[in-house]
Amino acid sequence: MKKNSKFSIVYNFIVYLFLYAPILILVLFSFNESKLNAVWTGFSLKWYKSLFANESILTALKNTLIIAVTSTILSVMLGTVTAVGMYRYKFRGKGLLDAILFIPIVIPEIVMGIAMLSFFSMVQDTLNFEMGLITLIIAHVTFSVSYVVTVVRSRLDGFDKHLEEAAMDLGATPLQTFFKVTLPVIMPGIVSGGLLAFTLSLDDVIISFFVAGAESTTLPLKVLSMVKFGVTPEINALSTIMLLITVIMVVLMELLNKASANKKRVLRFASIFLVAIIAVSSGIATLAHIGQKPKEELNIFNWSEYLPQSVIDKFEEEYNIKVNYSTFSSNEEMLAKLQAGANNYDLVVASDYMVETLIKQDILQEINKDNIPNIKYMDPAVMDLSFDPGNKFSIPYMWGDAAIAVDTSKVDFEITGYKDLWNPKLANSIVVLDDQRAIIGMALKKLGYSINETDPKALAKAEQELLDLQKNIKAYDSDSPKTLLINGEASVGFVWGAEVSLAMRENKNLKCVIPEEGIFIQQDNFVIPKKAKNVKGAELFMDFIMRPEISVEISNEFPYANPNTGAWEIMDESILNDIAVYPPTEAVETGEHLKDIGNNIDLFDKIWSNIKK
Repeated sequence: MKKNSKFSIVYNFIVYLFLYAPILILVLFSFNESKLNAVWTGFSLKWYKSLFANESILTALKNTLIIAVTSTILSVMLGTVTAVGMYRYKFRGKGLLDAILFIPIVIPEIVMGIAMLSFFSMVQDTLNFEMGLITLIIAHVTFSVSYVVTVVRSRLDGFDKHLEEAAMDLGATPLQTFFKVTLPVIMPGIVSGGLLAFTLSLDDVIISFFVAGAESTTLPLKVLSMVKFGVTPEINALSTIMLLITVIMVVLMELLNKASANKKRVLRFASIFLVAIIAVSSGIATLAHIGQKPKEELNIFNWSEYLPQSVIDKFEEEYNIKVNYSTFSSNEEMLAKLQAGANNYDLVVASDYMVETLIKQDILQEINKDNIPNIKYMDPAVMDLSFDPGNKFSIPYMWGDAAIAVDTSKVDFEITGYKDLWNPKLANSIVVLDDQRAIIGMALKKLGYSINETDPKALAKAEQELLDLQKNIKAYDSDSPKTLLINGEASVGFVWGAEVSLAMRENKNLKCVIPEEGIFIQQDNFVIPKKAKNVKGAELFMDFIMRPEISVEISNEFPYANPNTGAWEIMDESILNDIAVYPPTEAVETGEHLKDIGNNIDLFDKIWSNIKK
């Protein structure tokens, strides 16, 4: 018996360790002195202080709490009335309606998000509203109310209807009967359903991404955008706080479901907790707007971690324009939102081939360059390119290349180009971009083709090459591949030059190799959608960041290649001499930009699916 008991304890310990070890590590490293998650250097609370000093995070937290509290109240009201009605009354079609109520619970979130986006896009022009907090609250109520109905109805199971009949026989009205008899019995279920709805709203990412507007980024969306440049202790601190709130919710729900629990005490604590949440959200809302006056607004849609907050702050202070900064993680995500009718973005950043796509789909308006005098600083080499001749629709922002990073302490042979990545010595040791055009393009370049090649026979050869490469690939990562290079998990990487540069700063054993077959160049550009409402603000912002001193500030924080010739004169020479960021001129001249390949993208999609199986 004792042996079984010991075995049971060990077994349970292993199971719980497997489940919760990653969470414990996350919490632990939120207190790490170092920014690098791989090494513990000492205890510190500085990341929590940094967290609450970040205005964009405070705004996202404010939005999240407003949405969660409002949608919870509405979900509880609708869910409770529905549950009582469905329990009390019998009518034709009740079974069908019952089934319909459960659809939001079982339907995939991605489907729900797309459906919501399509619906709001259809009605927003008719009703003259924009995607934002209102659409987020409606969406959250839609998927939360079913959970409330389920929890409250489970509480009603076994409820003695004779109690209601007795109360009405004694002269109580139906309303009095509900509040005096029914409500006290189902109150634990109502609170439990409310806590569940609050937790679901607090953690939602997928549906929120589709229905959020430029000024309504939520905390989970903010966290998702922050991880592009690595999971820092600041993100760990934010995740720890969210985890703590979720755990409190779960504990309260469990206590309410236990028959032995002191219901009054639990309900009192739950009420105090919810009131505290509402008070905190109000406080954060006030804190996030301290000293603010009514401002004109500018809605920007950009890659995450691509523009310093300090630059945004300076622009807001100088022009008294509030910037609502939203982010995406791929060109395709951005395109999907614009195609679906998201019409509240004034300024968008799009890569070269995506600019071409947006022009063809008539989504962009021409830019009046006369209103952007600082365009004179733009390097002629990045202007008038094939994707937008004459720069009618786009203005360059930053550019970069995909390079090879090599850990010389782990690789004992010389790497000069893409062909060397197939060396058997690199088994399970390469991190590459999670980007189908870049990776298939790399295989095409190895075979001597253009990265924009669409011939089926050439693509079939490239597919086979990539299938052969799979045994060497440790990870596909476009968000933060430098992390694997820094901590030594990957000895070679085919990643963005900026990632190589950042990794070399932390790991001195790394060196950058410019592939001899030719580099893949990507240029990001500012564009203005046709439906933009603040074109003047967008022009002011572009002109502002083209000031040499502002442009340098951006490069100092995010080491992408800067096309601003005025910035080069005052930029640190170590940045300009970094070949990971600024490849040799001959490499740039022979490099290739991605182009829009039209319907041929289906061939790339098929190859990518086969490779990633």
